[in-house]
Amino acid sequence: MPELQVKKVVAVCFLESAKLSLEHLGAHRLSRSQSGVAGPGALPRMYGDVRRLRDYLQRSVSGYQDVVALDLSEGDAALLVACCRRSVEAIEHRLVDGAVPPDERRWLARKLEVLSDWAVEMAAKPLMELPLSHLGTSTGEAVRTLTFRLTDKVFGDVAKRQKFCAPQSGPSSKAQGTTTFGESLAGDQAVGDPYQEAAEEVPAQLSLSPSLPSAPPPARDVLPPLLDRRKLHDPRLRSLIRVDMNALNRCQRDGDHRLATVLLASVMESVVIDHAVPRRSEFGLSGTPDTWNVQDVLLRAMGDCAQPKDRALSFHLFASRNLLRPALQMVTPAVVTAASFELLHDFVSRALHALGFGAPIRTLPPGAMSTEDLPR
Repeated sequence: MPELQVKKVVAVCFLESAKLSLEHLGAHRLSRSQSGVAGPGALPRMYGDVRRLRDYLQRSVSGYQDVVALDLSEGDAALLVACCRRSVEAIEHRLVDGAVPPDERRWLARKLEVLSDWAVEMAAKPLMELPLSHLGTSTGEAVRTLTFRLTDKVFGDVAKRQKFCAPQSGPSSKAQGTTTFGESLAGDQAVGDPYQEAAEEVPAQLSLSPSLPSAPPPARDVLPPLLDRRKLHDPRLRSLIRVDMNALNRCQRDGDHRLATVLLASVMESVVIDHAVPRRSEFGLSGTPDTWNVQDVLLRAMGDCAQPKDRALSFHLFASRNLLRPALQMVTPAVVTAASFELLHDFVSRALHALGFGAPIRTLPPGAMSTEDLPR
């Protein structure tokens, strides 16, 4: 599905929904194992998928940006919709059964509205269900309303759906202007096979069965900018970064995380040099830039914006140039995954904004936000 750009507070609501679903799935697995009942085979896979989604959302909201870009596959989007539905049910159950203060009640009601709107926004056929029982003895009004909205979006208006009658013998059904199910299969009417039409409407990559691996995210035609090259002072570094950024975008589109990590380190090094050259005395630097410890200069330049984990991230970022040295890979092989590249990409994005080179956040497209920001 296309990349989602949501306000950070909405992404935090997504994260809390994933955490809640993960907690309920873990308790369900534990109760089954303690009672000696063998659970369905899809339950462990579902638990792993929700945990992976939670980790991705946690990394996405850890930055300083006000708008969070979520690049979700079709399977992850369907899983997030299921988590939002579970969270809506939990919020409604708490509002009905628990003694909630007025301020918190208003906050929960607003959160329920936001999660419901975004669940409908992301919903696609087929809807995924979590293997969990309902929290209450009866279904609440908010859950019923959300289910109706999801069904209406995915399957269309009830009045416009194709209807089938029970098989009848004789030509009476045609005389009444009603097509029976048997006549549709026999091809007496030129309406086509309804099951074939339904299969053509849903591409193969939208299969969201939890027993199968989710489809990889589609290639993006337009990637969000990482930095503003016009803020660099040295024209030589601007030219280098232009070449590196074009190559980096191609690697990201092709899923080549290994070369993308190396190019990410090259971009970061160019920015650090451009930032440090006019501040040599401030950082106590001497000699030419090729003799500097770029990792140390970067952390000192970030100042209070640097987090404890950033030292390890900067080390792995600038050590990525060893990925292009086969001799070192034979001795100490390293593998770059999509998750590790995403961690480094988030670190570089934060570092660029801390140094003043980050690209401005793009204006959200019309309809990208279906609700206003939640109160803090």
